[in-house]
Amino acid sequence: MVHVDDPRARWSVSASEVIRIVAAADWSGGAPIDVLAALGHAPRARSLRVVIARGERGRELPLLGVGALAVGDVDPTSVLPLPLLLATRTPQVSAIIAAADGSLSLLIEPSAVLFPSDSVAGEELCPSHS
Repeated sequence: MVHVDDPRARWSVSASEVIRIVAAADWSGGAPIDVLAALGHAPRARSLRVVIARGERGRELPLLGVGALAVGDVDPTSVLPLPLLLATRTPQVSAIIAAADGSLSLLIEPSAVLFPSDSVAGEELCPSHS
């Protein structure tokens, strides 16, 4: 797993889904996606990185990494399912990882993260978006 210690909440992504990690200053693609945007603006941090993962249909998915990064193994028994209500409202979070030290991490599912330009099926018909 690649773990990101974002001050808002720790999040992780399977290392097998990560293509590469670059310093934010070296990233020349579009704006990276802040997977914790619902928790507020990304805080200023000295260590900003872009974690490029495999997104939907194999395209590169740039995720904003705010804070320290760590790579490590996770015991499969420490990966806990989300409650159904939370799972349906946040499909980009596939589980919670309970570490041995008692800390928690949100497990991000890259294939469920939407690009800002993507629309949800039926969204174009929603009156609030017109």
